[in-house]
Amino acid sequence: MLEGLLLLALGSGLLAFLSWLPQKVDAMVVVSEAIADLIRGLGQLLEALLGLAAVILIAMLLLAGLLALVSGVFRLVKSFTRLISSERVKPSQRIHRRPRPRR
Repeated sequence: MLEGLLLLALGSGLLAFLSWLPQKVDAMVVVSEAIADLIRGLGQLLEALLGLAAVILIAMLLLAGLLALVSGVFRLVKSFTRLISSERVKPSQRIHRRPRPRR
């Protein structure tokens, strides 16, 4: 019973406060300012996300360029070592291999 009376007093007090509030503060101005602030905040969030995406894209392009550079150097070194170490076979001389025996 006490809880019911306390809830009734709280509800009536809140409603009385809300009915008194528009006299002191224009509710439409408060709501419009809140919506404007929300839109500005969402715009800033979108701008920050686009900036972050640009930074990530540049970092990925940098890594792709470095990877291409390193793999190109490795392939060139591999090609030159094969060229230097292997003996050139003349086109008239073919290497004959024995056929594998069938099982």
